Amino acid sequence: MATILSDSSHSTTRSLRGLISIPNMLSLDAPLVAIGWQWLLRSGFDNPSPPNIPASSQPMLTMSSGVLFITVWLIYMADRLLDCRRMDFSREATLRHRFAKRWSSILWPLWGVMLATGGLTAFTYLHRELLIGGCILLGFVTLYAAAVHRVQPRQQRLPKEFIVGSLFAFGVSLPVVTARVTFSLGITTGLLAALFVLNCLCVATAQRPSDRQQGMDSAVLMYPPLSTHLPWLAAGLATISASLGISGSIPLSITAAVSLSCILLIPIAWSIDDQTSKLSASPLSTSTRGELADYALLSPFLIMAIAT
Repeated sequence: MATILSDSSHSTTRSLRGLISIPNMLSLDAPLVAIGWQWLLRSGFDNPSPPNIPASSQPMLTMSSGVLFITVWLIYMADRLLDCRRMDFSREATLRHRFAKRWSSILWPLWGVMLATGGLTAFTYLHRELLIGGCILLGFVTLYAAAVHRVQPRQQRLPKEFIVGSLFAFGVSLPVVTARVTFSLGITTGLLAALFVLNCLCVATAQRPSDRQQGMDSAVLMYPPLSTHLPWLAAGLATISASLGISGSIPLSITAAVSLSCILLIPIAWSIDDQTSKLSASPLSTSTRGELADYALLSPFLIMAIAT
């Protein structure tokens, strides 16, 4: 009986790991996160649009969500496929990189199809301001990607987590930024950048073993004590977010979502740190718990569901 229960427990754990990991392997988690925050921002700032866009064209603006989803997927999938070119898979590697390596012959053609689809949709439906802003941001992303994949990992000066988190925040804010720039929106974008950087740091902390073996640097490898402070940084960011919401500096819906994400990141960051992971009784591996950090960023969907 004990053996049967043990086998059942292991089977359940494997199934749970699979459910958690599949969106990450397919590069679907980041696009979903981007869509959620874009919707929340547009709702929080009263769904603004440029003054030269007539009301009859408003439904077309929703196509920006589809373009954002495709763009984020293209960026993340390309990054993984390019990583595979310099990785040694006889050493420890993340599940998403092993998946990308195994199915690269299918993923590259699919990437090309998605690129054509995204480009055609963008040039057909997006208004001029958003299209120009998107092209500028995409230019920065391309420069960053070129630098990351040409420079030796150990020669990188600025941790990629800070760049990725900041670019992600500007990307989800773009439809609102191109319509109306306000002080409140600037604060909100900065707050989101801090949240996304924190998320990247949690993921980097969870995948330290594979990064070390692959010779890939990250902020938590460059500054080891940083991983121990992540729970406190999450708590501090939640406090700042709540303060900004109470003071009326940013919409309350955004305050609620950021604070909720930070609260969810606290136990995740605590469980994946070297100094505290031994206190965690979770059957999930450290890398799988790191993937949960992305799920913590899905709070906008919950906030919007409650608000409706």
